[in-house]
Amino acid sequence: MASYAKLLEGYKAFRSQYLSQENSAWLSEAKEGQSPKVMIIACSDSRVNPAIITRASLGDIFVVNNVANLVPPYHESGNTHHSTSAAIEFAVIHLKVEHIVIMGHSGCGGIRALMADHDNPKPENPEPAKHYSFIRPWMQIVDDAAVFTDQEKAAADIESRAKICEQRASLISLKNLVTFPWVKEAMTQDRLKIHAWHYDIGEGRLLEYNETSEEFKELT
Repeated sequence: MASYAKLLEGYKAFRSQYLSQENSAWLSEAKEGQSPKVMIIACSDSRVNPAIITRASLGDIFVVNNVANLVPPYHESGNTHHSTSAAIEFAVIHLKVEHIVIMGHSGCGGIRALMADHDNPKPENPEPAKHYSFIRPWMQIVDDAAVFTDQEKAAADIESRAKICEQRASLISLKNLVTFPWVKEAMTQDRLKIHAWHYDIGEGRLLEYNETSEEFKELT
C-alpha cells in the first residue's frame, strides 16, 4: 500500500510529465474548462478507481465517489444536502454528459454493513456510539437490496448474497437516477444513456447490466 511519502514522489513524477511539451496542447484546452462525455458514480473504496480501471485520461470522466456508489432519489426540497445529487445536476445540465455509469464492486463495506443490519436486527435500546452513524441512514437508500427470503439465504452463502446485494443496490441507484427530472428529460430526448457496472476486484472483471436478459454480463 502507498505511504504518504510515496504519494509525494508520485506527484513529482506526474507534474514533470504534466508540464512536458507533449502535453502542452491538452493543457492549453484544459485551462479553459472540462467537457467529459461520461460520468461515473463509484465507491470511495481505495481498491476501486474508475480512471485506473478504464485507463481514462485527465478530463475523460466526471467522477463522483461515495460510500457504496449510491444515488439517492430526487427530492425537490432545497433542504436536502446530497452532494451526489448536486453532481448529477451539474453533469447533466452543464457538462451535458452522454453516459452515466453506476459502478458497484465486490467486497463493498457499505453493502456488508447493510446486510449485517438485516441479519442482526438492532436492539430496543442501542448504545448511540455503537449503533448510530452516518453510514446507516445513507445505506437505507438501497435497503431493499438486502432483503432475502429464508429460501434464498439457505440456497446461497454470504459471499454469493453479498454479490447479489451489490448488484441489486446498483439497480436501485439506476432507478433513482431516472427520478431526477433533467436525467429523465435527457434520456427521453436520447441525449443520455445510463448503465450499471459491477467490478470484481479479485478477477479484475467488469460486468454490465443487460436489460434484455436482466442480468450482469461481462464487458468484452
